[in-house]
Amino acid sequence: MFKSSKNINLVREAMFASTNEIRGTSYKSRIDDPKYQFAGKTGTSQVRRITEADRELDLKTFEIPYNERDHALYIAFGPYKSPRYALSIVIEHGGSGSSTAAPIAKKLFKLIIDRHELREKKSKQNDLET
Repeated sequence: MFKSSKNINLVREAMFASTNEIRGTSYKSRIDDPKYQFAGKTGTSQVRRITEADRELDLKTFEIPYNERDHALYIAFGPYKSPRYALSIVIEHGGSGSSTAAPIAKKLFKLIIDRHELREKKSKQNDLET
């Protein structure tokens, strides 16, 4: 068990804010429908040292050679109100977590939750038939 549920709630709320509040790093990937609503945190794993000269160039991800692009990260759980699933997404050389990994989580949560409902229906049908 956890030493403090207060700490767990703090992390849950922060992950919710990161995804569902307007200033959150993955806000563009949120789903407003509570049925699908999830919470998550973006991340980026730097692949190489970025020099001052590199910063001044201010290149877009697609302008950087593939092997020099950062890895995109995203972790999430959902549905938020009664969590059932957790995701961890790593896109090698994908750039930022918010633009590459979080949109994948959005698609996955819709698929996973819809599939869960189908499995539940099928299970109930099978129970009635036996």
